[in-house]
Amino acid sequence: GRLLGAGRRRLRECARGVAEALRGGEGVYLGRAVGIACSGDELEEEGLVLALVDGSFFAALRAFTRATRTALPDVAAAPLVPRLCEALERGPLATLRLRMRNAGAAAADNDSFLAVANSLSCAGSYARRLRDVVTNGLGDGHAAPRARWSVGRLDALASRFDEAAADAMRSLGGSLLPAAWLLLEFDPADYRLLRAGEAAEATARAVFERGVLQPLAVSFAALRSSLRPEALELLVHAVGAALGARLEAGAFAKRFDELGAMLFSEQVRRLSDALSAVSSAPVRNDFGRVTQLAFLLNASSVQEAAGLLLSQMALDGEGGGGGEGSSRLSTREAGRAPPLRGG
Repeated sequence: GRLLGAGRRRLRECARGVAEALRGGEGVYLGRAVGIACSGDELEEEGLVLALVDGSFFAALRAFTRATRTALPDVAAAPLVPRLCEALERGPLATLRLRMRNAGAAAADNDSFLAVANSLSCAGSYARRLRDVVTNGLGDGHAAPRARWSVGRLDALASRFDEAAADAMRSLGGSLLPAAWLLLEFDPADYRLLRAGEAAEATARAVFERGVLQPLAVSFAALRSSLRPEALELLVHAVGAALGARLEAGAFAKRFDELGAMLFSEQVRRLSDALSAVSSAPVRNDFGRVTQLAFLLNASSVQEAAGLLLSQMALDGEGGGGGEGSSRLSTREAGRAPPLRGG
C-alpha cells in the first residue's frame, strides 16, 4: 500500500512537472506567434480586417486549448491565461492603436482607417469569444481566484477594443454630419411658420431632404460594403447621438409655433427612420431626448403639457430620472420646453 501511495505521488509530481513545462512552452509559443502575426499588414480574405487579428487570437486559442487537454489543466491552463491576456494587450491592442494613430484622417475613403476600425471591432468580438472558451475550459473545478480574475481581464480587454472601435466610429461619424445644413439652415431657422405660409414649410422640407437625408443615404450606402456590421452599427449610433444632441441644443435656442413644432417633430422622426434603415441598430435611445422634446413642443394645450411634465416627474420619482448622459430629459429640462411655444 505504501509503495502504491508513493508511486501515485511520484506520478502526480511527474504530471505536474510536465504540465508546468507545457505551460512555459505555450507561453513562449504564444509570445512569438502573436509577435509574428502583428508584424504583418495583410488583410484577411474578405478585405475588411487586418490578418493580424485572426493570427493573434488563433495563437491564443490554440495555446489555451492545448493546455486544457493535459491531466492537470489547473496547473497548465489557468496560470497561462494572464500571459495570454498580456500577449493580446501588447500585441493586437497596442499594434492597432498605433496603426490608428498613423492611419490618417477619419474619412469614408480612407481605406487604412477603415481597416483598423474594422479590426478593432472584430478583435472585441474575438476577445469575448475567447473569454467564453476560457471560462468553459477552466470549469468550476478550476475557478481559482486568479483564474476568475484572468477571465475578468479578458472582459476588460474586449471593452478596450470596443472603446477604441467606438472612438474611431465617432470620429468618422463627425465627418458624415450635415454640417452645411446645421450651420446655414438649422441654426438660423425660424420655426414660427404660420406667419411665413405654406411656401416656407415646403422649402424647409425640401432643404432638409436635400441637405440631410440624401447625403446621409449616399454616405452610408458607400460605407455599407466597407465596414463590418458591428462597426456599421457603432457608426449609426455615433451619427445618431451627435445629431440628436445637436438638434436638441439648437431647439432650446428657438421659438416654435404649432406648424414649426410639427415640422421639427417630423425632421427628428425622419432622421431616426433613416438611420434605423442603415443597420439593425436601434437608435431610439440616441434620439430619445430630442424626440421627447419634440413631443413636448407639440402639446396642444397648457393642460396637456402639464400632464406630460407630471408624468416626467413621476418617472423621476421612481428612480428613472433623466438628464445629461441619459436618453431622457430631466424634469427640469422638460420644463423648459413648453415656454418655447409662442407665436
